[in-house]
Amino acid sequence: MIRVKSLMQQANPVPEVVPEAAPEEAAEPSGWAPRRRVLVLGGLAAALAVIITSIAVLGSRGGGSDDPARPPVAADEPYYRTTGDLERSADVIVRARVAATRETDEDGFSQTIATVRVVATGKGKPPGRAIQVSYPSPGAALPSGPELTPRHEYVLLLERMDDGTYALVNTTQGYYGIEAGHTEAGPDNDVALSEGVLKALGLAPRREG
Repeated sequence: MIRVKSLMQQANPVPEVVPEAAPEEAAEPSGWAPRRRVLVLGGLAAALAVIITSIAVLGSRGGGSDDPARPPVAADEPYYRTTGDLERSADVIVRARVAATRETDEDGFSQTIATVRVVATGKGKPPGRAIQVSYPSPGAALPSGPELTPRHEYVLLLERMDDGTYALVNTTQGYYGIEAGHTEAGPDNDVALSEGVLKALGLAPRREG
């Protein structure tokens, strides 16, 4: 029998492969799967805590009226901290009397168009004695614009738009009221105009005290 078996193996060059018994899968220790779920959930909770904390910190750094690192201006608007930066941001600085205002609403954005008559120019050269000035309407969604009143004079710091109209450089520093020959800045604007611009506009620097 040994001889026959040996001859059979020689006649069959491919040796018979006896499949090895698959090792038994190690049974998960008792409580392992629940612990895995606990770890996963714990990791998610930790990640959420980090996100919430980050949002809170960023929100606190965003600055409100009490944040000295950032002035209380509307979102997505520039704020100029010096007289030079503010005046350089304007293409035109004029002393103007508001003749009329009208409201428009384009793409859900409420905007006021003021027709103003130029009294004097402190920078640039406006085209003509009357110009159109646009700004967000007062009380509209942020940013909310100023209330420029017809028949009153203002100093306006303006950017020239592609369509020939003008816009305030921002809603807080783009205008100054005029009272008794002096400028009155808006409530969130602590930057004064230069003496050179004021002189060109026929105005005097604001007296302190």
